[in-house]
Amino acid sequence: MNQGDPSIPDFLVAPKAPANSPNVPVASSWKSVFNLAAEPRWQLAQRIVASRSFAKSILLSRFLLYVCEREITGKIAEISEQQIGVHVFGRRVGYNPGEDNIVRNYARQLRHRLDQYFLEEGREEELRLSIPRGKYVPVYSLNYFEERPLLVLPEHEADSGSPSETLVPATPAVVSSPPARRRPWLALGLGALLLIFGSAIVWRVTHRAPAYDADSSHPLWARLFDKSHQTLIVPSDAGIVMIQNLTGHLVPLSEYINRDYLSLKSPYNIDAQNMRDLDAQRYTNVTDLNAAMRFSHLPESNDGHLVVRFSRELHMGDLKDANVILLGSNFSNPWAELFEKNMNFEFSYQPHPNASLILNKHPQAGELSAYQNDAAEPSHRTYAVIGFVPNLNNTGWVLLAEGLTMAGTQAAVDTLFNRDAMRPLLGQFTNADDSLNPFEILIETRSFGSDSPQASVVATRVYKKHS
Repeated sequence: MNQGDPSIPDFLVAPKAPANSPNVPVASSWKSVFNLAAEPRWQLAQRIVASRSFAKSILLSRFLLYVCEREITGKIAEISEQQIGVHVFGRRVGYNPGEDNIVRNYARQLRHRLDQYFLEEGREEELRLSIPRGKYVPVYSLNYFEERPLLVLPEHEADSGSPSETLVPATPAVVSSPPARRRPWLALGLGALLLIFGSAIVWRVTHRAPAYDADSSHPLWARLFDKSHQTLIVPSDAGIVMIQNLTGHLVPLSEYINRDYLSLKSPYNIDAQNMRDLDAQRYTNVTDLNAAMRFSHLPESNDGHLVVRFSRELHMGDLKDANVILLGSNFSNPWAELFEKNMNFEFSYQPHPNASLILNKHPQAGELSAYQNDAAEPSHRTYAVIGFVPNLNNTGWVLLAEGLTMAGTQAAVDTLFNRDAMRPLLGQFTNADDSLNPFEILIETRSFGSDSPQASVVATRVYKKHS
């Protein structure tokens, strides 16, 4: 990197992993124009490295820009301690991070400098960038401008193995009271009830209820339930949601495929047996089961090609050749991660209540750069995304109905089945030859528990499908 201009991302190309590695993002067959310089998250990183807190530290600037560039471009697998050591600090390929802790030391400094930036020069930034302890992948959230009290809290650095103390902004959750201790047996009991109820719903799906009237103006169903493809409905995985909530660790797709999360430690003393039980059982939520029923009732789905597949039993090959309906965002259905990285509206989660949001990578006139839950306010506002994109081999389609909450997912499904709402939108997404282009729909709704009383379309995107 040019030492005089730390903002230029000229990082070395990392060695390629085998094509079938679960850590390698699969290239999509459709693309929108991507301009790193126009990306709001990259612009934020540029402002941070130009600040007083970073201007005198070339290595910290390189560190931050490396992880931000890799996250924005979907190269999450390259954000590891060893890769950072090689590309940022010039360590040889294959060096042992256990014997050289330079990345962990600088990561600690980087977190402190980021806190300092958002308390001072970046106080009025719309987005906040952080590097969670124990990880190196950047996380983005809305930044609040009001004064926040400071507390001296022990910072248990999972990536360094030693605790330290640092001044950090205190969120309302920290100031008020410690979180209630969760009981593992309660979570498992609720999951068991969901399992029983889910079994009844799946029985209903597989034994066919009367179909809804056909809607000839809804070309979406014709694409998703064509006779040449199997169509998979994939409800969200409530078990992985409980594991993430109980451990405070966000599970990416690579860990989900390899079951790496089974080694996570929980502050709520979840023992290994309970963790294995959460992993083994097929837990999902009522919202997704109701959605599966609605799809199964469509007349277009009566050709015998419809299958309900549990998320943990899905395989990469299914997303290459079948038509797939993914219910839930990457937090509850990690397979959505494969497609969200190439979409304009991307979900960003943190292991804190109501701290999750949808990033608008390329805001248009009148749009926000991020949309966040407003669960604590009277409006109970939340958001969802409908995505319709080609499968991994460009031979079929993937429909995503994903919300920041269950109410958001319900709003996405309700919108799909709302003829008056979908007809004008599909008219915008359809070509003169009746072919359908990939598209995204951002939805705003209100949340009361898991119910969504109303929904409105906030923004849309349409793309040309590449053959």
